[in-house]
Amino acid sequence: MHLNQSNHSKVSAEQPVHFGWNNVRFTVKSKKKQGDGVLLDGVSGSISGGQMLAIMGPSGAGKSTLLDVLAGRKPLQSGTLTVNGSDTTSVRDLSGYVEQEDALLGTLTVRETIQYSARLSDPSANQTTLDERVDATLGSLGLSHVANHRIGTPIQRGISGGQKRRVTIGNTLVTLPQILFLDEPTSGLDSATALEVIACIRQMAKDHGFAVLCTIHSPNWETFSQFDSVMLLARGKTIYNGSTLGAGAYFTALGHPTATHSNPADNMMSLVSTDFLHGDDIERGQDRIRSFAEAWKEHMDEVGNEKPRAPSTIAASSISARPLRRSKMTGLALLAAQTSTLTKRNYLNYSRNLLAYGIRLGMYIGMGVLVATVWVNMPQTDARINDRLSVHFFGVAFLGFMSVAGIPSFLEERAVLMREKRNNLYTAAPYVLANTAASLPFLAICTVFFAVIVYWSVGLHPGATPFFRFLAFVFLGVYAAECQSLLIAAIIPIFVAALAIAAFINGFWMVVQGEHQIASSLDNHTAAQTGYFVRTLPSFWKYWAHFIDYETFAFQLLVKNDFTGLVFKCSGSLADNTCLCSQPSTLVQTGQACALRGEEVVRSLGFDGISTTLYAFIL
Repeated sequence: MHLNQSNHSKVSAEQPVHFGWNNVRFTVKSKKKQGDGVLLDGVSGSISGGQMLAIMGPSGAGKSTLLDVLAGRKPLQSGTLTVNGSDTTSVRDLSGYVEQEDALLGTLTVRETIQYSARLSDPSANQTTLDERVDATLGSLGLSHVANHRIGTPIQRGISGGQKRRVTIGNTLVTLPQILFLDEPTSGLDSATALEVIACIRQMAKDHGFAVLCTIHSPNWETFSQFDSVMLLARGKTIYNGSTLGAGAYFTALGHPTATHSNPADNMMSLVSTDFLHGDDIERGQDRIRSFAEAWKEHMDEVGNEKPRAPSTIAASSISARPLRRSKMTGLALLAAQTSTLTKRNYLNYSRNLLAYGIRLGMYIGMGVLVATVWVNMPQTDARINDRLSVHFFGVAFLGFMSVAGIPSFLEERAVLMREKRNNLYTAAPYVLANTAASLPFLAICTVFFAVIVYWSVGLHPGATPFFRFLAFVFLGVYAAECQSLLIAAIIPIFVAALAIAAFINGFWMVVQGEHQIASSLDNHTAAQTGYFVRTLPSFWKYWAHFIDYETFAFQLLVKNDFTGLVFKCSGSLADNTCLCSQPSTLVQTGQACALRGEEVVRSLGFDGISTTLYAFIL
């Protein structure tokens, strides 16, 4: 079975790509010692389509750095890259990169995961072409029998670790790369599963003619023998770069033969590993690495002029590499297509992911029931104004606080976003638009449940118009909190740290929101009597934190919406001159009633001058 390739990216097995790198050097600034730390020191090599190269070496050898430099994820500081004989500065448009960690959406099935990668890589392709490509990828990786199984989440069992690895690889293979980079694809897998994964990649590389460069730590013999060639690095230097089968003979010639029934890969690693050496043995180990590097350099000087070019290399030199998975769409059309695909995927994920909005819906319902039962059927009296303010305060503050429940889901999405963004599938703009479009319906449902439970049970401003305004303002506050949590998760990818920061920020907003600030027109005696407006927010907090707090705008909108048009009965009566309101009342002064207008409460809070349209726009 073969992957169906479009004309703009077709590279056949008869005309494979040839990728070479010469004298690549990479350094970093060293804090411990003067000068630069050399991570790669003049590394050279090449590979043709249909071949697999294993990049091996102990920790700190430069394996991942070399892979990142060749893949364009780190800058090419020194040296040259060539594709089919022509110099290039980057192969990102020709390649795919499979990272060490499996970044997958656990709620999607195996087929859906690979389908969305195919669609994002080529938005202009017709559905039949993409389906054929997905089916071929599933078949080649041995995933057809689990195609309709979900990946799996912390609360839902899914496919095995080896199958997840193959799905991650399939996400990249379905984009039709000419060069495939894999960073430790067998990490965390048992030997049987590791062999299964590498064997699948080898077969696909031969079938479809793409070159494979793979970092690998300590493969067993069966896995090691799947590679056509091996590059051994130590301290950024090349120790060996040649055929897998020839590695044993080369080190035997240097006086380090592989013991009978031993793995040549283990022998190579033991010769260059210095991690567990102590004292003088460390210096001797470093000297041995330097001698191996010199020996390889001398070996290459001897055979360099005599070694004939491989037939595949000669054939490849006459063709020019063409970029893969570059859709004919550009500009707004491409943005719209990517946004549409991501919106569908996000909506599917959210609708299945209990951690994303399912648990939060339960929390919103629970909070609605709590608020409704604590402040049930509030009488419309001056003495209960503080309670009405508390309802709005908790409605904004605690619903916003609950947005932290979405951080685990956001972090899972972030890992997928970063992987796909680094593989040039899309930019941040379509993701942000898609996330907004997909999340709004779920946030709206959560808000509606809360509003319906609370509004009529508590006895807020009667009427359809005030209710729908209440619903809209609560929704805007919840959406602002959602955006804040998304931003925190994007900046801080560590779950515990993101959760702690989000909790602190939401607590901070609750404090500086200023629900209890005192209006200058309210006398302290009356304030103490009624129990609300008991302190003034200090100017330091008011003039910066208070006015960038989304809860401030939502709270003021809710209060103005609820109080405007209401009349609150005060204690006592006009008849016996015992009427007492929390603040001066025009109704009392004119002898109309022992009551207080809601507008006067809004004015005393300083909310009468706010623009509903402007504040809603700010949220």
